[in-house]
Amino acid sequence: MKRVIVSKIMSVLLFGFIGCLWMSTAVHADSSFVLSPIKAVEEGRGYYMDQVQPGDTREYTFVVRNAKDTPVQLKLYPADALPAQNGGRSFSEKEQHLTLVGAWLEPQGVKAITLKPQEVRSFNYVLNVPEDLLPGQYVGVIAAEELIKAEEPSAGTEGQQASVAIDVVNRSGVQMVLEYKADQANHEMSIDEFKHDYVSTGHSRLTMKLSDRGTILEKPTGKITVRDGQGQVMFEQKYTADSIYAGSTADMVYIVNDRLLLPDVYEVNYTASFSGKTISRTITFKVTPEQSKASQVALTEAGKIEVTQTFWDWLGLHLWVVVITIVVILLFFVLLFWLLLLLWKRKKDKQKEEKETVPDPVGAVDRTLEG
Repeated sequence: MKRVIVSKIMSVLLFGFIGCLWMSTAVHADSSFVLSPIKAVEEGRGYYMDQVQPGDTREYTFVVRNAKDTPVQLKLYPADALPAQNGGRSFSEKEQHLTLVGAWLEPQGVKAITLKPQEVRSFNYVLNVPEDLLPGQYVGVIAAEELIKAEEPSAGTEGQQASVAIDVVNRSGVQMVLEYKADQANHEMSIDEFKHDYVSTGHSRLTMKLSDRGTILEKPTGKITVRDGQGQVMFEQKYTADSIYAGSTADMVYIVNDRLLLPDVYEVNYTASFSGKTISRTITFKVTPEQSKASQVALTEAGKIEVTQTFWDWLGLHLWVVVITIVVILLFFVLLFWLLLLLWKRKKDKQKEEKETVPDPVGAVDRTLEG
């Protein structure tokens, strides 16, 4: 029974990888080249998949084909498999320091090549599995990239709007998926840093870093909820992340499209469920009056939403401010009334004392006659 369950799990993982990795050999519309594994593997799934043991050595062949009728200059290099934004297939830049499977590959570094029109060339890379490998699933990448230089804009006449030429880097990668006792892999994730900032249109952007600290790829699901200082839900969204590789961190990004966040201290609750486990974390962030005002101006100028929230709307969401203000005003009038009453009483007492100390003229005459 246990073997059947493990077999089903492995089948699900395999089909998941096939679904998200088939694009490794596809040609981008503007791409000049195709990077792929050897023909037999390419026809099967488009990436390498191996069962390995600690200390093993594997050699993989990669084929690069110039798809155009002009020469193409490429750069070939080993890379770590890294998640794209909100999870998904991507890999490290050629300048990045390798810390995962990319560091197991030889030769290291960037190899510059030039392919003649329609030329096909193959390259071999050797992968050295560490002796201390833990049970799990590990993914490395061999990548190729082409720098497509932007065409220089023609000299414009006076009055024409200036244009900016932008170079484009076209990248493609083929994965090597290595498994060692995958059914015994460690499933562990963590919710790390949080950041609140704004996109150019003025919308609030919420970024949570979600890390796979286990030894196997995860595709977590969960929810992000943002509440204001009074506990009212200001933003809520469920998510289903794509691939987050073992040892990597994904930027989970959410845009608050339907409202302006007014000045306040907000609470973010974030949950992630994966492989039968659920983790959560609560973080606070502050929106200053200056930030809120700048966001409102940008939203209005971009015409993305009609910003109708005012100071009175803010008061409606923060009734405790109204209550405290009313209490303070009442206390002020009570104190003023008490002071006036005290002054009036003191004045009456003073008048009474003065009246008692004034001599009686009639009494004084009577005492004189008696004398």
